[in-house]
Amino acid sequence: MTSTVQSYDVTARKFHQGTCVFLLACGFILGGSVAVGLVTVVGLVMLVGRFWWQADVLRQFVWRVLEPAGILHARQVQEDHDMRRIARVLGGIVFLVSAGLLALGQVWAWLLVAAIAVMILLDATFDFCVLCAITYRIARLRAQT
Repeated sequence: MTSTVQSYDVTARKFHQGTCVFLLACGFILGGSVAVGLVTVVGLVMLVGRFWWQADVLRQFVWRVLEPAGILHARQVQEDHDMRRIARVLGGIVFLVSAGLLALGQVWAWLLVAAIAVMILLDATFDFCVLCAITYRIARLRAQT
């Protein structure tokens, strides 16, 4: 997979990530059908919003409300979006599967939700993409053999 590193405004992504983690934490605290609903919404926003940008209501809110109002300001960063896009799809799928498991009473599904939420939080706060790091290490190991 070849990709070029370009500059992107990461403001909307950071808001999206922070809001997703917040909604998931609220779901964990509130439990029950509210939790299932919040995990489902986050999964849909991540998965559907990746392929149809209008469905990412969190990023839309930043682009249409927060940035024009001057509440948030664009921040350009050079980064490879390919792995983050893949991570977003995988995360959305895990959240949707977890929501189904939670609806069936499988509380252990919170472990899956927590694992992805921690990865999102790492990227939101430290710009550390776990999937990027894993694929980098695998590529290095392959190059050594």
